Amino acid sequence: MRVAPLTVGRAEVPLIAALDYDGAARSALLALKEEGRTELAAALAPAVSAAVIEAYRQAATFATVRPESPLLVPVPGSRAGFARRGVHPTEVLARRAGFATTRVLAPAGGGGPAQKSRALAERLARESGVVVRGAARLLGRRVVLIDDVVTSGATLRSSAAVLRAAGAEVVACAAVMATPRRQGASSIPWAPIRRDPGVS
Repeated sequence: MRVAPLTVGRAEVPLIAALDYDGAARSALLALKEEGRTELAAALAPAVSAAVIEAYRQAATFATVRPESPLLVPVPGSRAGFARRGVHPTEVLARRAGFATTRVLAPAGGGGPAQKSRALAERLARESGVVVRGAARLLGRRVVLIDDVVTSGATLRSSAAVLRAAGAEVVACAAVMATPRRQGASSIPWAPIRRDPGVS
């Protein structure tokens, strides 16, 4: 498991990834996403659980006076992917790992935001490919974003921007897997997560 800072607006939040996107884990995720083999979510559940728990632990360092736990919000796949699979892979993974999710992000297109569109919301939807549904649930809430795979962090950053525009505070991000670094590619500055002895 590893952690990196992810710039969200003017702040940096922790981004946690449990596994590298390669080998058997990559094959299982691809089969879930491309073939609809949702039973494979069970094999990935421990990694999902580790990433989400660590994201919540790291989010706790963003101490606020609000006592409620952050909402766990999955990044949605594309409309075409949902039409093909009938499920959102990230949501399936989170639920299989035992986490309740709050589905407030949807792929852009096929209708606008539930409330009257504003220029900012429209621009963010175009840039990110996602829109907020049920924005009232987000106002003033802390959020942990979760995605299945992170490469550059662009999808998480743009999804976070949409959530922030709706009044949420993104306090951490989790990904089941991260693509391995490539020579010369601009990549996320990952570091292993280290624990002091006796700290859980």
